[in-house]
Amino acid sequence: MLVIRYGVLPIEAISNAANVNIESFIDKFITSVFTAVIVGYFLFWIIADEKKKQIEFTESRSEIEKYLSNSRKTTDSWLFNGGLGRYTKSDTIPKLSEHALKERKTIYINIIVLHPFNISLLNKYIDFRLSVESPNKRAKWTILEAQSEILATIITALYYKKHNQFLNISIKVKDFFTLSRMDISNSLAVITREDPTIPSIILEKDSFMYKHYSEEFQQVSRQSQSLDYTFSSVEAPTIQEIQKCLSSMFPQDTICADLLDNIFNKFKTPENPFASW
Repeated sequence: MLVIRYGVLPIEAISNAANVNIESFIDKFITSVFTAVIVGYFLFWIIADEKKKQIEFTESRSEIEKYLSNSRKTTDSWLFNGGLGRYTKSDTIPKLSEHALKERKTIYINIIVLHPFNISLLNKYIDFRLSVESPNKRAKWTILEAQSEILATIITALYYKKHNQFLNISIKVKDFFTLSRMDISNSLAVITREDPTIPSIILEKDSFMYKHYSEEFQQVSRQSQSLDYTFSSVEAPTIQEIQKCLSSMFPQDTICADLLDNIFNKFKTPENPFASW
């Protein structure tokens, strides 16, 4: 149209009035196209910027639980990468199990926690927890406590894997820890810190950072050790069955009586960590 407007017109074979009308039409057409392109790029920039902004921050434990609860109702997969997996044990796995049974659909759960018998790792983790916990909570953080929480999470995952045919659960342990823990569903990623004074990050699926954390999970998963065991019964495991399970998965490590008692108690009565903030 630009070539015709400036390289061809006016056309001598037609009248001046016709040339004027053609020039007017082409001018308006070019102006409309130019305006549409500018508006289109502007809207694209606005939408892209909104996607970048689809990140929320919250310090409220009730808000965190609301996000986690809502995303559990619609998801068919869940990724957890963290330290001890206390909320995973107390709420995520049981609630996803209920949802899977109710909807009669398979839900894939991938869990990565700290290696419970890497004592050097646990010492580093405990040092970090002691640096961010309030004084009245510091006394509880010991190697035994950390091991008990991790192993109770593993036992819970194995129990529900056996108990519910609609759950496909993968369990891994890692030999390093990060400051953040992540819960990722199909629609949302919730990134929390052990330090309750640090705001949690809520990422919608369309946000740029959602993909980043999903890829980070896959990288951590590749560097972690897989665990598996099948309980003989769907009934809640006894202390003896837990000992047999742990001896099978960690044959080189010692499972003392105090550790077994703690694991069993935390399995039977798990604690929601957000409730203690």
